[in-house]
Amino acid sequence: MKKHFLIFMTLTLFLSCSQNEIDIDNDYLFNGRGGIKCEVDGVLLKPSTALVYTNATLNSDTTTEGIPFLTLSFHNSNVSTGLGYQLIRMSLIDVDSRSNLTGNTYELLSQANDHNFGNYVLGGQVNTFETNENFTGELKVLYHDVETRTLGGTFWFDAENSENEIREIRNGEFDMTIN
Repeated sequence: MKKHFLIFMTLTLFLSCSQNEIDIDNDYLFNGRGGIKCEVDGVLLKPSTALVYTNATLNSDTTTEGIPFLTLSFHNSNVSTGLGYQLIRMSLIDVDSRSNLTGNTYELLSQANDHNFGNYVLGGQVNTFETNENFTGELKVLYHDVETRTLGGTFWFDAENSENEIREIRNGEFDMTIN
């Protein structure tokens, strides 16, 4: 019985220690563990809980042509929302995380034109909403520690799907470590 109780308590600890507790205000201390969240059409969206890995990533890489870029994304596959799989993704093109990005604001425009962009995916790749010429957004970097690879800030964007439906992504906040 003690063994079962210990296993239960350990699992409870893992599940309750969410990395996605972020609420940026003037007193917020960025440390890379705040996670990420936003609202989709007024409904709070956070990464779904995972024991072994995270459902949120902040990656820095370069294209085959040597152009640096950052990709920030998270997904929630919790079916209890009634919406199924949801993904938020933003890519910043020609942005090098080895330089201090604090204070920079990036417009989220159109992926089709090799610009910075934002996506919201609902229920898999079938229903993808994208920023474009008419529906844009922005990502602001409020904090960047190049040495610890910690990046934090805010974001918002409007995105449209192929059926001209619009999704409003608002009150986005993140505090993560760059992979």
